[in-house]
Amino acid sequence: MTRQFSHEECMSLLADIRSSQLGDWTHDIHTIESGPARFVARAKIPSGTEVVYYRTESGARAWPAANWDRYAVPRAVKQVEPEQLELF
Repeated sequence: MTRQFSHEECMSLLADIRSSQLGDWTHDIHTIESGPARFVARAKIPSGTEVVYYRTESGARAWPAANWDRYAVPRAVKQVEPEQLELF
């Protein structure tokens, strides 16, 4: 179920995302402006539109969920080989 956000909650979430660290990218965006992104939240805004909030290298963004589903490709989780964890 998608959570309903108030306008104030949307603005607060964007400010929190903007102040967060870069990295821990979960998706790659493939549009006119492409690059890595980190999914943060999916919510309905007061107008009833479903929106995805995410972090990019250039700041915080909010996108209609349909665009996110179409243009954001999940990154593959990198598996660490057990041998790499052993200390010699």
